[in-house]
Amino acid sequence: MDRDVYLDLFRRIGVRARSRWKDTKYVSLTHTGLSSTDYADFEYAFDPLRNIKGGSQISNAIASIGSMPDRDHWQKFHAIEPDTEKAWEALAHGIMACIDHQSQQSTDVRWLKVAYLAICGRLVLPNEELIKEIRLYPDKGEMTKVRPMIRATEMSIRMMEMEAERPSEAPLFPVEAFWSELYTSTKCFVASPKKSTTEDIISLTKELSSIANDVMSHFYQCSKNTGIDPRLDGAFGLCLYNLHLAIELAALPSNFLSSGRILLRSIVEACITLRYLTAKDDASLWKQYRNYGSGQTALAFLKTIDLDDAPSYVDLEALEMLANEDAWFETQDILIGAWDKKSLREMAIECDRKDLYDKYYDWLSGFSHGHWGAVRDTSFTICLNPMHRLHRIPIFGHVKPSVLPDVSKLINLILDDLNHLYPSFKPRIKWHKTNKPTDKVSKKPKSKTAG
Repeated sequence: MDRDVYLDLFRRIGVRARSRWKDTKYVSLTHTGLSSTDYADFEYAFDPLRNIKGGSQISNAIASIGSMPDRDHWQKFHAIEPDTEKAWEALAHGIMACIDHQSQQSTDVRWLKVAYLAICGRLVLPNEELIKEIRLYPDKGEMTKVRPMIRATEMSIRMMEMEAERPSEAPLFPVEAFWSELYTSTKCFVASPKKSTTEDIISLTKELSSIANDVMSHFYQCSKNTGIDPRLDGAFGLCLYNLHLAIELAALPSNFLSSGRILLRSIVEACITLRYLTAKDDASLWKQYRNYGSGQTALAFLKTIDLDDAPSYVDLEALEMLANEDAWFETQDILIGAWDKKSLREMAIECDRKDLYDKYYDWLSGFSHGHWGAVRDTSFTICLNPMHRLHRIPIFGHVKPSVLPDVSKLINLILDDLNHLYPSFKPRIKWHKTNKPTDKVSKKPKSKTAG
């Protein structure tokens, strides 16, 4: 119904109900309250509905729900056999409009409950202005203040409806039975899976590969001897490590899947680590970073060497070689905990990368650790049938926004640090500035859509 129509109907029903139930404490304009009334009084109160277009469909929709407390009244009201298909359609529209408890329609329904108790004298309002705002709603007062007031008042009267004035023998609304009935009577609706955005990832892959080659060439230019150089190896190693991850993301569909979030988290962590090392630029700190990693490699080798069922991904010979590369691993200290005894957040604060940490790390960490938020985002979607309470249903291959624009920005920050440590290195990724997700047909940027 149009809003003006149903608000006028609400007022007429409220006034007629007041004339029959003003002195009856428990009766309220809820389905539970109406179930305790005589049918003659119910029929009188809702008689205006008979003259409204679509009124029959509304009463039949309510009558079709077996768990509705006042179902008998609605079945008698029109005495027409419910049309189940039309009833479910009407219910779906009504529930969709009101499932958000702050929607306009929900607020209007909640206003009816408040206004009815007020005109019955069971709700005492503190001043004349508030009385006018309720009585003349929605044409009186500032709605940005009136609507929240109505919702807050309606919440406060629920205890009165459910406990204080409810006779002990009066039932509560069978909430779970109601939703279970709608669930078993109708099917789930699943949205069509999103398609991945069309991006020019071929040019990005070429650009990343070109920059990786430039980084390796720059390494040879900066390398002075074959001795251990934690600063040189650490800076170039972190840079190349992240370029490898970026190329994998660009070459595989993981850039718009959950695995892409895990790799993006690794790039964020490495980016903050390199910035921290660059900002401090302390020889002992570079050595500490390297020794910690060597110790962890030795620990992994020691834990794996005697296993009868060693993980298939481990190359024991390569692991042993890495563990002994700088010094025999028997002589190395194996430290537990963070390599600098600081959390990543603390390092980010010290090197002025807290904004980066806040922007990326918390949500991405959920994908690495299997937190519920990431599990929910990956494994489930919302059922589009409003009568199913927006419940979760499994989904597979859920496409997400690509991580490649963020990866490109982070790689450029890493290249900035490399240039600071070993000038002059000029190449940067330009893809994320010039190549936007485009539509294959129109070649125009796609507009954002709600998730």
